Amino acid sequence: MKLVALGTGTCVHPPGTPRRLPPLFALDVSETPAPQWILFDVSEGARWRLADAAIDPLAIAHLALSHPHPDHAALPQFVQARACEVGFGRAVGASLPLALYLPRDCAQALPDLWRWHAPEDHGVPTTRFDLAVHPVDDGFTHTPFPDTTLSARTVEHGGAPAVAWRVQSPHASFAYSGDSGVCDALVDIARDVDLFVCEAAARVGEDQRMRHRHLTPRQAGDIARRAGARALWLTHYDGRDPEAAMIDDARASGFAGTIRVAQDGHRAVFRRGA
Repeated sequence: MKLVALGTGTCVHPPGTPRRLPPLFALDVSETPAPQWILFDVSEGARWRLADAAIDPLAIAHLALSHPHPDHAALPQFVQARACEVGFGRAVGASLPLALYLPRDCAQALPDLWRWHAPEDHGVPTTRFDLAVHPVDDGFTHTPFPDTTLSARTVEHGGAPAVAWRVQSPHASFAYSGDSGVCDALVDIARDVDLFVCEAAARVGEDQRMRHRHLTPRQAGDIARRAGARALWLTHYDGRDPEAAMIDDARASGFAGTIRVAQDGHRAVFRRGA
């Protein structure tokens, strides 16, 4: 598998911290030169960030949203841009189906979202390509590509409908937390994965035990340890804590695998057990 980090920050970077864009990750599950992309979250500017990373937005056939907060889900903008690509003649709409996976509550609210952004179309997102919506409940599984399973667990995020994602193939496994507090479902989704990309939006030492909204680096490390993950990328942080302090905090959990503080532009190629 190949992962490209296109957004590792939060909704805004505090003064004096490096700019990091909101969450966006592109995963290529193919073992051949022809990519098979799954996009995780679709924050603002996804269309241009993909192109800047030499990933054709029209090649994205599967989009998995973790939850509806705006820093993760600028969905109408991405759908509109994709439809405009068809309208400008770059491709034929029938060849560009997009599968959208998102929590069931969010899926049920989609008609209101489309009516808000394009009221003249009466709740229809686009007629220029096929958009297949997959409502996601706890334990959801789907096969987006042969021999590749996409699965989800419902996680705690302060009452918002939220899921964490896992991709499993014969060659590698990957998990993405989305936004989550400490919960057993997050441990389950990351069980024995080769790479676990986990949010660490709470600061080092911040007490998050009763909030169930975000994780500290140490909590992320503890979940990775309990899950038996092989490598951990800390993401969705605002930059106020030094990277070394975040890594030390995660390591204090007892997690013995590789730890990296993800930055925009980071790439990884990983395989089972490597």
